[in-house]
Amino acid sequence: MAISFFCLIYLRLLRIMPVFSHLHVHTQYSLLDGAASIKSLVKKAKADGMPALAITDHGNMFGAFEFYQAVTKEGLMPVIGCEFYVVEDRFQKSFTQGAKDKRFHQLLLAKNQQGYANLSKLCSLGYLEGLYSKYPRVDRALIEQYSEGLIATTCCIGAQVPQAILWKGEEEAERIFCEWHKIFGEDYYIELQRHGLQNLDGTGISQEDINQILIKWGRKYNVPIIATNDSHYTDKIDANAHDILLCINTGEFQSTPKASNEEGGKGFRFAFPNDEFFFKTQAEMEALFADIPEALDNTNRLISSIDPPNYQGTLYFQTMLCPQDSMTRMYFSNIWPTKDARSAMVASFPQMCKSDWILN
Repeated sequence: MAISFFCLIYLRLLRIMPVFSHLHVHTQYSLLDGAASIKSLVKKAKADGMPALAITDHGNMFGAFEFYQAVTKEGLMPVIGCEFYVVEDRFQKSFTQGAKDKRFHQLLLAKNQQGYANLSKLCSLGYLEGLYSKYPRVDRALIEQYSEGLIATTCCIGAQVPQAILWKGEEEAERIFCEWHKIFGEDYYIELQRHGLQNLDGTGISQEDINQILIKWGRKYNVPIIATNDSHYTDKIDANAHDILLCINTGEFQSTPKASNEEGGKGFRFAFPNDEFFFKTQAEMEALFADIPEALDNTNRLISSIDPPNYQGTLYFQTMLCPQDSMTRMYFSNIWPTKDARSAMVASFPQMCKSDWILN
């Protein structure tokens, strides 16, 4: 059941309910990019008294079931989400040096069971239709098609709206902001992050400059503001281990100079600019956003609108039939060389292996 917003505020006034929950969180399932185990995140959230916790891995929901089980076991509300890679056209797979694959980040959270189904659909189509290089990609048209039951935010600096502020100017960025707002309506949130980033990509614009523009639009269009931390590892001390993980991802050495953006470039490597991308406590977040406490309290507002998906009961997986060809027959003959072994396999998986041809 969704938590009453007024109940959250009441508990907040009594100092019983925490003021903040993390809604932008990467786990080890953000492959070679997240260095936080689900277990460690849940443990820290529980110890800090957070009422809820989100999972928003890059491009996938691989950790969703494990996360749901771990979070609900500790009495926290699970928020299932994903940080998607968004492109102009997910079907385009041909690019040039001068016109590279331009990907934006986009945070989406499941508001209810329908939202969870649509989140799953988007993740699947990202791989089935949009996969390019190592990136499962979706486009805005697909997101709009499956937007029911989803909550969206302006996301991080790598998202379309902040990137438009950086490179296209405030007027064009506001137009793009309004397009996203039109899709999600009251389920669209402005997301503020404060990692102390200056002179982004040599533009002279800081992360806080972007925040102030977003805050202005929040007031103008009555869009609620939430605070997040782009969490990629559990504790601040884990920053170096996370940096080593990124080096494994890109095949680089830590001695290689850090690039200023995700694309890197010759002689540079992809890396995070500082050690502020960890799972901060409520006290740390409260200090960071002391000038705009509503951004902390609004995480409760967002949480109160969520009716978590139901993972209880049977999990259903698609039945995949074995192709009846010589390559498949050879494969089964190699791993189950005897007829008795093949018979046992057919008995164990009757829906997959409906034909007697495997036994011969």
